[in-house]
Amino acid sequence: MLCAGLDLSRQRLDVCVLDEEGRTIEVTAASSEVFGLRELVARISRYGEDVTAVIESMNGARFVHEQLELYGWDVEIADAVRVKGLAPLAAKTDKSSGFVYTELVRKNNTPQMIDVLLERVPVGRLASPAEIGRAVAFLMARENEYITGQTIAVDGGFACT
Repeated sequence: MLCAGLDLSRQRLDVCVLDEEGRTIEVTAASSEVFGLRELVARISRYGEDVTAVIESMNGARFVHEQLELYGWDVEIADAVRVKGLAPLAAKTDKSSGFVYTELVRKNNTPQMIDVLLERVPVGRLASPAEIGRAVAFLMARENEYITGQTIAVDGGFACT
């Protein structure tokens, strides 16, 4: 199963696809028109896995939702009233500036540089992508639907220092 985060703007659909372990598989953009969505589905289908996606947008999301579901994706539209945020301040993914122990961190930092990062995180280690994923799953669970308008810091105590 692949998970896709979809961000629809006026110009395009930004897409971030993760595998079940939270590793980034692909970051891309596509036209939100029929042909662009068809190309996106073809590109992602080469991985041979089902896709579950969430689209965030105030307008136009319904069309993208319907088109991608026609191609077999399971797509949900984020409810703007129930927006929840995650602040991985001590988390590092391909796009953020915090500290999650990912392949990108391993490639771009020496062991000494990682040690310097660890000194700034009270729990003494970097987050795993799975830990960030579990926080997202918690926020999205139906049992927690009453939690709204909140941002949860998943940072190993980094924000407290």
